[in-house]
Amino acid sequence: MSLPDNFASNQQRLEEAKRERYRVLQKVQDLCTTGQRSLVIPFLMVNMQHNPALKKIRLWQLDATMFNQSKYIALKTIRHMRETIGDQSTVKDGYADLGWALENKNATVRMTTWLYQLLEREKITTFELPEGFPLTMLYETGDEN
Repeated sequence: MSLPDNFASNQQRLEEAKRERYRVLQKVQDLCTTGQRSLVIPFLMVNMQHNPALKKIRLWQLDATMFNQSKYIALKTIRHMRETIGDQSTVKDGYADLGWALENKNATVRMTTWLYQLLEREKITTFELPEGFPLTMLYETGDEN
């Protein structure tokens, strides 16, 4: 008994989406190792618009790639973010992905809080905000004067 053609083509699409996510994570790693970590989020945002499959990149994978962290530490950071904002969603920490973190206008607090906690955890005191970043005020230290 053979599988329907649409099953095989669906499997191909799923595999291609998975390969594309791995390619993007490799690009993220390249950006980080060349000192261009501040370009990661703009890179992801632009590419997610063209390729919705990238929304399935899990936050722990992104953390592990950007900061060479263990899955345990990455999941602990996600848990801390969720506790901080009182997140009540049913998504398990290990399955929290970019799409979930940016699900709608109200859910962007997930992404913003997660990014802020990464900065705190990694003790990053200076970083370059992308032009037009809407939440710049969260990252200003007040030391400009």
